Amino acid sequence: MQHSLSQRAWEWIKQQPEFTSKQLAAHMEVSLRSAQMVIAYLQEKKAIQTLHSSLNPVIYAAVDGACPVFPGKARFHPRLKSARQTMWQAMRFLHRFTVCEVEATAETSRANVMKFLSDLTKAGYVKIITPQRRKASMQQRRGHKVQYLLVKNTGRLYPIVRPGEVYDQNLKTTTPIKTGGLDAVA
Repeated sequence: MQHSLSQRAWEWIKQQPEFTSKQLAAHMEVSLRSAQMVIAYLQEKKAIQTLHSSLNPVIYAAVDGACPVFPGKARFHPRLKSARQTMWQAMRFLHRFTVCEVEATAETSRANVMKFLSDLTKAGYVKIITPQRRKASMQQRRGHKVQYLLVKNTGRLYPIVRPGEVYDQNLKTTTPIKTGGLDAVA
């Protein structure tokens, strides 16, 4: 694993009883200015202290028990999944589903689920297998849900909806979105 200059400098500083910016620069094989920037950063994090500022050069030492946090990506934190990725995984797992099921599984808004399903339906990834009964009375429609079927499961990565097309990250292809009144209301 590649460590930053600050991290490598901190490892060396912890082993020294005291040091100067020139010593740090010489050990790290960097310019004096770079060493001073590392020292300033570690002082800001309260990881090192100035022992003798009246002397030239200034003498520094590590603070006992200090554990500074360094900038950069935290490699131990997993990347959070997007709502669309979570919806796609729910659709792949359920295979046959309703808007409510995807909404609950993905923990996202109903509008987001409906828009994603509408686009995937227009692109041929999802098919409506039990449509809304629009001609039925409200009494007969109560409790009835539109059911969808995942017909094009291309892999673990979700299809990205773009203006006028859907990009499949697994196949690395695009599929045009058919325009028309295919929006289903759940």
